[in-house]
Amino acid sequence: MSEKVYVTNAVLVIVLLLLALFAGLASGSLAFRKTMGSLKRTALVTLILLATMTLLAIGKMILLIATYSYREWFVLDNFLLFVTLIALPSAAMAFFSVPRLLELSHLQPKHREETANRTKRRAASEVALVVPIQALVVEALIYAAINVFPLGMEYRKLTLLVGMLILASPALLIWRQSIRRRTIHRDDGTALIHTVKRLIIYTMACIVLAFGIIHTMNNVKTLSTTAERNSTIRITMTSTTPSFKE
Repeated sequence: MSEKVYVTNAVLVIVLLLLALFAGLASGSLAFRKTMGSLKRTALVTLILLATMTLLAIGKMILLIATYSYREWFVLDNFLLFVTLIALPSAAMAFFSVPRLLELSHLQPKHREETANRTKRRAASEVALVVPIQALVVEALIYAAINVFPLGMEYRKLTLLVGMLILASPALLIWRQSIRRRTIHRDDGTALIHTVKRLIIYTMACIVLAFGIIHTMNNVKTLSTTAERNSTIRITMTSTTPSFKE
């Protein structure tokens, strides 16, 4: 893989993961907004994050198509990963989450500081709204790990299998969100666990960004060194090849 293709690919998947992390955080915090205006704004922010993720996913597809003739095996392998780990969760998100977010984003509060009532908070904590986005976070994490930290084919297949199992069995996320929705009237979002969760998300985002940049730059240096070495070998072999004249 060329340096430019590798860097572009790494940037796309890292930014996609970062957006997924913040979209997951925003969707999970919708039900804890105290006012209708805040609930509406958070829904809009979540929609913007999801729309940006969609544009990046389209960019990733264009990159795969553009590099097909360059490395056919790489493109086919990456396409399978992309469909399984990104496209399918995104389709579920578009079908279940987006319509509910659009409904929340069109709220018309009577006044600026109108309190978010229990009915709206329960609507913002629906399993069909939150779980598809959170499932995409997990899948985006696996996809980024495979792309930024290249593994052998045997490990890639194992990771893909794990991703498919997670995609096919979101039972844990559904169970967790179902409990949260039933007890939403007893949680105002001010508990310590919510602060800890936000800190974990922000810390994880910083770690992903830092490690992604460092590892990408190291791999670029390796690719550059390998390319120079191969070029030197070809020049040496060409110069030492005897020529025969009649």
